[in-house]
Amino acid sequence: MTTHPTPADLAAIHQTLALFAHVFDNRDVDGLGLVFTDDVVVESGPGPNRTYRGIAEFAAYARGLSDAAPDHHTLNTAVAVDGQGRVQTRSRYIGVKPDGRLTSGEFLDIFERTPEGWRIRYRRSIQRTPRPEGQVAFTVDFPLTKELDG
Repeated sequence: MTTHPTPADLAAIHQTLALFAHVFDNRDVDGLGLVFTDDVVVESGPGPNRTYRGIAEFAAYARGLSDAAPDHHTLNTAVAVDGQGRVQTRSRYIGVKPDGRLTSGEFLDIFERTPEGWRIRYRRSIQRTPRPEGQVAFTVDFPLTKELDG
């Protein structure tokens, strides 16, 4: 159980978050292991709309992205330790599409310390903009109360 991440832990966690944009946006699927655990679960959307189970399934998704996919910039990360002693982060992202249009949202992550370093075991990605006119931005409580297998 983690009580408080050390400064070295925080630096490593931020490094992992930064690496995501580099490996994902460059379709470096082999580099996804620097960011995620092998058994990662990635949920996308408020519902969630899509769920990827395991790094192999998420890598297949990344390989299939079109050239119109945005480049990601992760910022404004808050780090918390939840009631189960898990390290969680809440980050905003900005996505820049090839034509210059922007999208933004949140990454809600649950981290795990592995022998190789800090990795994301669970990610929920929620797009905030663009959204249909009159629709309120989706919000979620943080830290997450998500139960993880294993």
